[in-house]
Amino acid sequence: MEIKLHANATTTPRIRRYLQQSDKSDRELAAELGISVTTVRRWRNREQISDNHTTPKVIHKALRQEQIALVNVLRDVSGAPLDELLQIVNGVLGIPVSRATLNRYLKPTSAQQRGAPLQGKKALKAGIVPQKLLLHHQPLSLHMDDGGEQHLLWAREPVSGWCYARLYAGTSPQLLARWAHDALEACPADIQSIETFGFEVKPEERNTTVTVHPQQYSTVQVAQPLCEIIPRLNSEPAGELLIQLCEFYNRGKAQKKLGESTPQAFLEALRRND
Repeated sequence: MEIKLHANATTTPRIRRYLQQSDKSDRELAAELGISVTTVRRWRNREQISDNHTTPKVIHKALRQEQIALVNVLRDVSGAPLDELLQIVNGVLGIPVSRATLNRYLKPTSAQQRGAPLQGKKALKAGIVPQKLLLHHQPLSLHMDDGGEQHLLWAREPVSGWCYARLYAGTSPQLLARWAHDALEACPADIQSIETFGFEVKPEERNTTVTVHPQQYSTVQVAQPLCEIIPRLNSEPAGELLIQLCEFYNRGKAQKKLGESTPQAFLEALRRND
């Protein structure tokens, strides 16, 4: 019978059987055969003389198409590198996936993102300061179990990546103004201007410049219940999970591009130093 050995194997099947049957000590056998004590112990503790299978014992299931779209949107919107994105997907959304599997499903960075504005320490060195807040609106057509028509509103400070998002069943000028005001109050940066996409807001009691850009996003249709796409929604309402997602990103993990600070700490430190 032909036995294929691992490319880095230091023993043969005959030597392995000898190790298993010998009464000599581990050190004596290692010196006799010119191998390490660790190798001796490894084969004395096994019953077989063939190499173990290298196939992973835990096979991570493939992501659904909706989950693939979700993780790519999260990467594009947040700019999070792979390790941070993995923590968000596993820890916050509850989608069990390995680092290698997640990396396989990420689409190549678009040309638009490769030319994205500088962030963090690089932005500060180039004279770009965090004084602007971008406000986005994404209409959603969800499964009836999730409330049907919904509206995702999120704000992002582009230098740090700091974010603020909420989910509403409907929108109105009053709701948009209140949400924008809450986002400005929560943001630790000294915001001087606002840019919106497809809608206009007039934040209460704020003297900020507002620039309105054309709508970027068409309605997203989601035919399946969200809990089938995001497991954590089996135990958390969507609105609450969205808040946790923002909190995790803003305060949960320090980022290299921010000088080993979280987005929240990065902006708070800049404001204290002004």
